[in-house]
Amino acid sequence: MRNITIAFFVLLNSFAFAQSTEISGSYDKIGKFSNGVAIVHKGGLVGAIGMDGKEIIKPSYEKISAFGKDGIAYTYKNGLVGLIDNHGNVIVDNSYDMIGRFNGDKAVVRKNGLCGVINRNGKVIIEPKYAKLKVEKGGIVKAVKDDGSEVLLKTNE
Repeated sequence: MRNITIAFFVLLNSFAFAQSTEISGSYDKIGKFSNGVAIVHKGGLVGAIGMDGKEIIKPSYEKISAFGKDGIAYTYKNGLVGLIDNHGNVIVDNSYDMIGRFNGDKAVVRKNGLCGVINRNGKVIIEPKYAKLKVEKGGIVKAVKDDGSEVLLKTNE
């Protein structure tokens, strides 16, 4: 019985003196992890870290959306929108007034009041030159010109 009691106290002391190790930098706030990435806040700017605590994106944006299952997040800087992946690779610089949700592989973008379309790699597949655009099922794109007339657009993607 005495050996069991000693073993219990040794085990209890090992838990009491267990040490932890800080694995990330110091931030004002660390958000919840979603798809392996957490948004971090520091000095009024936001970035992202991985579950290993390593900084993926230096806090340099005004806002970063949650990362989707595709590993892409929207970034906001100086009132403009861009895209970044969960490895910290910038897909699209913060150069658009708006980037819509992806419908398949395409998203409508707005720049200087005009609409265009980009793909998930950030490649412009329709230059922003239309008053309105809508990507419909099957990848068909309906555009409205400045004069109000409508056209269908075919993309090479």
